Amino acid sequence: MDIPQADLDLLNEKDKTELRTFISNETQRQRIQGLTHALTDSCWKKCITSNIKTNQLDKSEAVCMSDCVERFMDVNLAIMNHVQKLTRGGK
Repeated sequence: MDIPQADLDLLNEKDKTELRTFISNETQRQRIQGLTHALTDSCWKKCITSNIKTNQLDKSEAVCMSDCVERFMDVNLAIMNHVQKLTRGGK
């Protein structure tokens, strides 16, 4: 996101800090969404091996997808906890 310097110069320090935080949070959100899409695609390619002919996955595909998503959620939670520690100054 490019903001003209002249516009930034009109902001006070508090507003500049809030804007930097907002941009940082949005950038992080975009990265997480991109990762979510990539991992969803990866789990799909790994687990869905047959042509889908019904409204349900077969048992092995369903188990694989569940396991893949669980691993993703575990990793995501660990990353979020680490980021929270970093934002709190490592406490």
